[in-house]
Amino acid sequence: MAGVAKIDATLPYATAEDPNGVPIAGYNHGERRVPKFPIPQFTKYTTFMTPSQGFLNPTWVKALVVDDGINRICFVSLDLMSADGSLAFLAHTMARADGFTVPFENTIFSASHTHSGPGAFTPEFAIQITPTMDIFVPSVQRMLAEKMAQAMVEAEANLQPAAIGTGQGLLANVTHNRRADISPYLEEDSIDPNVGVLRVDDVQGNALATLWNFAIHGVCYGPDNMKFSSDIMGGACDSIEAMGGGVAIFMNADAGDISPDGWACDATDTEEFAGAPVIAAEVMTARDGAAVETGVTISTASKVEDFGQMEANWTLSRNKDCHVGGPHNACTICTVLNPDWCTLNLPGGEGWTEEVLRFTGFRLSFSDKEVGVVTVPGEPLFSLGQQIRADNQELGFKELFLSGYTNHYANYFATPEEYVIGGYEAGLTLFGINTAEKVRKQCFEVMQSISPRFHP
Repeated sequence: MAGVAKIDATLPYATAEDPNGVPIAGYNHGERRVPKFPIPQFTKYTTFMTPSQGFLNPTWVKALVVDDGINRICFVSLDLMSADGSLAFLAHTMARADGFTVPFENTIFSASHTHSGPGAFTPEFAIQITPTMDIFVPSVQRMLAEKMAQAMVEAEANLQPAAIGTGQGLLANVTHNRRADISPYLEEDSIDPNVGVLRVDDVQGNALATLWNFAIHGVCYGPDNMKFSSDIMGGACDSIEAMGGGVAIFMNADAGDISPDGWACDATDTEEFAGAPVIAAEVMTARDGAAVETGVTISTASKVEDFGQMEANWTLSRNKDCHVGGPHNACTICTVLNPDWCTLNLPGGEGWTEEVLRFTGFRLSFSDKEVGVVTVPGEPLFSLGQQIRADNQELGFKELFLSGYTNHYANYFATPEEYVIGGYEAGLTLFGINTAEKVRKQCFEVMQSISPRFHP
């Protein structure tokens, strides 16, 4: 059985009658930051960021519940920059109060990673002060949680006999690796081309939903955009729905260093994003090729790991712009005068970032293949994503939905090689040089507990 729901979760924005608007998360500069930062400008919802001014397209909460008669699971997709553990817990608590029965451990909350969704909903200190999200406003978190709970309850209420299947596509020339200019291990085409599709139909063959998994940053709109948008992923969802795919539910993947190509973000006479219909076409091709079954069985696993307090390294030489400026660049000056002046190890305090992280795994057993779903609580870089995919192949999963930006947001996960190179993503890898190895280990262990190799 399966049930799906789609709820408009666009939050308040400034109008002529009411100047208060929820801030737009994703950037800490441009029109979104207060003009005299760090001097705050207090409004109902904003402190260091400016109020949103409208919406270009709605930001949605979508939920899909799947039941095999024994286990019941739920996918929740959010048009947000990030997931958040406290937001997920609050939403699930609200849903349970309204009769929702899927266990918290069997519910995954995935952010699309649009950089034009609402902010001010996460209480972790480090992300509040950047300001990328702005200072936490409990009423904003509650508004989002109410929408999430509504989608979850409606999806479960909509359960009906269904057939599901999975398909895989490959999509190149739409994204690029943004670290290719600083990493000797990467080229511009070092991207994850995998397009995973979960097809959900009713028993008459009518499309109920299309859940699709692809690695892409939601950055077509930049820091001067002051209107809410689900970005290019939302544009692709709109195209999928227009093509008959039912409710389109996006799940991001290992997109920590993967951005859309410039042409894909360009508007055309008929499309907000030129790349959106290209992505949608590949998703629909994979959907059409997915054979559906009614007897799929589900296995689940979930584990929690305490990563400890953050230990960020913001040494100047690890910044990719450190050597800009000729012979008097910052790195040379530091080396000549005193290298210790430019070494900054920043231990965080409790609550600076999410530290206790949940990893969830699903196993979907079809008549001819085993399919895995594994969650990653932040932004995995491409190289980590490839390692997780290889691990799951060894565990016996023919296909894998790699769900990044899910359940929590512990910032970036750069592999040791990329961590040493430095740059933005490495600087925001907050649990030391072995952060990605810790994440990989947790993903492996949760999937091993339900894997075909160890549990035929």
